[in-house]
Amino acid sequence: MPKVKVTLSLDRDMVQTLDTISRKSHKPRSRVVQEALRVWRRSCLEEQLADGYRAMAKEDGETAERFLPAFAEILE
Repeated sequence: MPKVKVTLSLDRDMVQTLDTISRKSHKPRSRVVQEALRVWRRSCLEEQLADGYRAMAKEDGETAERFLPAFAEILE
């Protein structure tokens, strides 16, 4: 994918952190930022999926409670 140059303004401590990570990982700043954004995007997606599964579980529980009396009658 073609690269696009952007300009960012960061707090000084963020730049120091970025430089430290860049130096220790032997990766350019842009690569470190790109990897951090990928991790953040993946984390957001995982959170959305977890929220969806929780909502589905709640809905399934409510449905089960609603039909439980009918199932109990069938089993009697």
